[in-house]
Amino acid sequence: MAVCAGDEPADLTPILTPIREKFQAPGVAAAAIRDGRLIALGASGVRDLHSQEPVALADRSLIGSCGKAATRLLVGRLVDKKLLRWDSSLAELFPDMAMRDEYKTVTIGDIIGHRGGIQPYTMISPQRTPILFEVSGSPRENRAAFIAHLLSEEPAAPPKTKFVYSNAGYGLLGHIAERVTDKSYEKLMRDEVFGPLGMTSATVGMPAAVAKFHGWVGHERTPDGFKPVPARHGLPGIAPAGMMSCSIEDFAKLGAALVDVESGKPTEFLGSAAIEKLPELRPGGPGEGQVFFGGDGHYTAAFALWPSKGLAIVVQSNAGNSDDLCEAIVKAVRTAVAPEIANDDMIQAGSPQQRGRYGFQIKAEGDEDTWTVGLVEAGSIAEKAGVKEGDRIIAVNDKALSEIPVDDRLAALKQSPVTIRFERAGKPIEFTMRLP
Repeated sequence: MAVCAGDEPADLTPILTPIREKFQAPGVAAAAIRDGRLIALGASGVRDLHSQEPVALADRSLIGSCGKAATRLLVGRLVDKKLLRWDSSLAELFPDMAMRDEYKTVTIGDIIGHRGGIQPYTMISPQRTPILFEVSGSPRENRAAFIAHLLSEEPAAPPKTKFVYSNAGYGLLGHIAERVTDKSYEKLMRDEVFGPLGMTSATVGMPAAVAKFHGWVGHERTPDGFKPVPARHGLPGIAPAGMMSCSIEDFAKLGAALVDVESGKPTEFLGSAAIEKLPELRPGGPGEGQVFFGGDGHYTAAFALWPSKGLAIVVQSNAGNSDDLCEAIVKAVRTAVAPEIANDDMIQAGSPQQRGRYGFQIKAEGDEDTWTVGLVEAGSIAEKAGVKEGDRIIAVNDKALSEIPVDDRLAALKQSPVTIRFERAGKPIEFTMRLP
């Protein structure tokens, strides 16, 4: 499909429909924005498999952990306003709060990069994380109570020593923003991020939280297909980590802002103080074409950036646990709007799975020294070599995983040839793989 050069974005629906049907997903939407101009846009499917109402471009869907990027933009705005510094410490920011000594030297930069030792809060349920479900009073009051509890917990790892992906850490960032501005996180996002970027549909909340916007119904992935599920209540304590909803076009506007950040271009929205450090501090390795995922089991979202091309591609779906669907759409849209970019240059990153070029996913929740294999693509190099889901990575090219800096691991796993030692059912097993 050729992208038109006029003012109207090209229609992505003919691309989206066959992919949605292949994955039997209820609804999908996607957009591409280049140099700040929306160049392609489309949606396919239904809001709810029960009602069969067709999706619309203005509908809102949850973007999950993709919203962490919006929280980072908020922090950058507050740094520009000199209300925060990247090296502001928790002891400085919370002088009146009792906290464990280990946390006192943790900085804003550490938390943004998931290196503050903060407990993950990635596995969430009333039984496992009851503090998040003890909701009363305003969202800001809930966050304050949660953060006081969080900073009394033992760290998941010694702060500043390793990457520990943490939803709670981003809840902490949101509350820090509240403390230094005396405004709620929800109002700050409206005033400092959504408003300036023109994201008129965006909200901190679930898709149906505002009556004037249609919200997609979330669907759970089951062995018998996708099933609609009742709407969840928000969890204010970790809302800054991934409880944001918006239309696909507004998601693209967020993507355009992130392209500017990764390009190192100060703008009216973010000045040099923010732009100079955000790419360095944010999680994920360097390079273009990373696909970042978000979701809560009922919705899935993804974005990919190519700063050198001024390009962002964003995807939303009301199909839960559907990273594979979103990645397929990113690749198809990229082929349509930027065929000069090779698919082999795309890697997955972020929440909390990562993948190299051999065709297997990495699950890295909680302790980042424990990486296990997730989905292994049919027909991939990894499958042909014998890699299986659930294999635990012990070493890469005879170097223990724990001895490889987290930021270097994706690069190590993309080497050719690469020899990876796994543990399977308590026994070591080793495979050597080579890219064609």
